[in-house]
Amino acid sequence: MTTRTSQQTRQKTNTETHPRPVAPAAKAVVPATKAAPSAPAVPDDRSYVSHYLDEVAPASIAGRLIKFSKSGDFLLPDTEETVDPDEDFVALCDETLIGWIRFRGDGEPPDRHAGLLYEGFKLPPREALGELDPATWQIGLSGLPEDPWKHQHMLVLQRPATHELFTFATASNTGRRAVGNLLRHYNRLRTSHPDTYPVVRLKPSGFNHKDERIGWVATSGFVVVGRAPKASAAIPDTSLKTDLNDEIPF
Repeated sequence: MTTRTSQQTRQKTNTETHPRPVAPAAKAVVPATKAAPSAPAVPDDRSYVSHYLDEVAPASIAGRLIKFSKSGDFLLPDTEETVDPDEDFVALCDETLIGWIRFRGDGEPPDRHAGLLYEGFKLPPREALGELDPATWQIGLSGLPEDPWKHQHMLVLQRPATHELFTFATASNTGRRAVGNLLRHYNRLRTSHPDTYPVVRLKPSGFNHKDERIGWVATSGFVVVGRAPKASAAIPDTSLKTDLNDEIPF
């Protein structure tokens, strides 16, 4: 009897000192809220130097601007001068700027998301820029809402005789295609002659639109007529018309 009472006393003491664990009360399950979609991450392989320079001096137009007019000519807008289609230019292809541009009102600088293609800049997807509802866009020349963000290419050219710089800027499909085809040629040149740039002439081209009411559509074009050493100040000789005489119409 005494033994049993002692055992009961010890059990009671242990229970008070070390109480049995009690299962936690069940919690209400709250359904997870679906997160709002975020803008896709854009890889960026630019070096620190490129990042820094883009902050303090954003890449823009080098030298004088060249544009392709609706009449089918390459023009210098500051003087309304037409570029001679037989004039040679060294295409500084590794200085090509790509990006998105959004024009503001008169006198206001445009908004840009741009960088140097050959410095590792990655073009953000259009969706990452916002303003995706056509109902909020302004009406363009076509009579339809026009996307405020334009995909732009800026190709840097150099006049060999004077080393004067020019920038051909384009946001049209055919203009970007012309620059893209020239850059494809430059990529091949980087393998076969890595220390040279293409020498080009600015030759207008075009095509007959499938809609007969539109007719002939003028497009910008480049004709490669030679190559020039990157590290040389010498005027390139393009008189031989070597196998680099590749026409890149658009």
